[in-house]
Amino acid sequence: MATPSQDCDGQIFRDILQDIHLGIVIIDIKKKIITYCNQQAAEIFNLIKLSPDFDSLFPIIDSSVSELLDSETSQKVKTVKKHGERFIGYTFGSPDKSRRFISILLQDITDQKRMDSIAEAVVTMNNVGYIFSGIRHEIGNPLNSIKMAITVLQKNIDRYSPDEIEVYFVRVFEEIARIEQLLKSFKNFNMYEKPQTAVMDLSDFIMHNTQLITAYSSVKDTLIAISVDIEPGSEMVKVDRRALQQVTMNILANAMDAMHDNKEARLAISARSHGPSTLLEIKDTGCGIAAASLHDVFKPFYTTKEKGTGLGLALSKKMLAQMSCSIDIASIEGQGTTVTITIPKARSYETASYKQSL
Repeated sequence: MATPSQDCDGQIFRDILQDIHLGIVIIDIKKKIITYCNQQAAEIFNLIKLSPDFDSLFPIIDSSVSELLDSETSQKVKTVKKHGERFIGYTFGSPDKSRRFISILLQDITDQKRMDSIAEAVVTMNNVGYIFSGIRHEIGNPLNSIKMAITVLQKNIDRYSPDEIEVYFVRVFEEIARIEQLLKSFKNFNMYEKPQTAVMDLSDFIMHNTQLITAYSSVKDTLIAISVDIEPGSEMVKVDRRALQQVTMNILANAMDAMHDNKEARLAISARSHGPSTLLEIKDTGCGIAAASLHDVFKPFYTTKEKGTGLGLALSKKMLAQMSCSIDIASIEGQGTTVTITIPKARSYETASYKQSL
């Protein structure tokens, strides 16, 4: 039985929770009821026209609660959901070891999202300006070469021999090929605007790509020692397979180019768990990247290759970001480069469903 002092302390605690500018809800998973809801949470529910009861709330938060309950390490899950014109931020936690009770912190972040959208729009406009400047430069150069070649031919067509004329035609076609390659890269830049993520076995994916690399290296007459190390428990990820395929093949092609003149070329591909993510690491023993150039590698049109477009890594970063993935590059000039891709792990119930479908 609670003492008067304990009752007083409990009332003070409840008053604090009622006045705090953060919605607080506690649900009982076993009994399927809301055991506590403060005034701020009630106001948020009213704002988004949602009844403050378990049956109305749970369908909206079911996937996030399942993620929290399935996780053995995560103590907190965050998500943002749109309700009409409002954006509500949810933070889920489980204060007891049995995870019967789930605490939910709610916050109306609509104004914050709008400010973020404005800031993103400003950044986008700056990037668009940068990209168009790059387009003008990258297409302008081959166009000028074509123009010069045709002008020379026009003035000398009557006195040039067929072999001399052929030289200029070859130059024109080479420059046209450069423009075609650039336009193809732009097409790829928008290929995966809405990636379709699904559960995938990363070990099968890596083995498939390893076979492609081996075949490609034999055609190029380049001997590369390839090692694969996949940590148990890191295999099941959620990603768009086609998009990840394009990203990894671009990275592997870069690695192959970097190791072209290396008589002891080695490529190490590994995957390991890192909390709710899997880290896919591709490490080569190529020529590496100068420290001064590392911060430029993801910029559109930046390239150290003679015939590169400079869009491969920019495209890769864009695709990965759309799938809640990220990419990092570490490199030492003259020693090699390590590319690390962070990929969300599939949840346990998603993995179980995937394996049942096989």
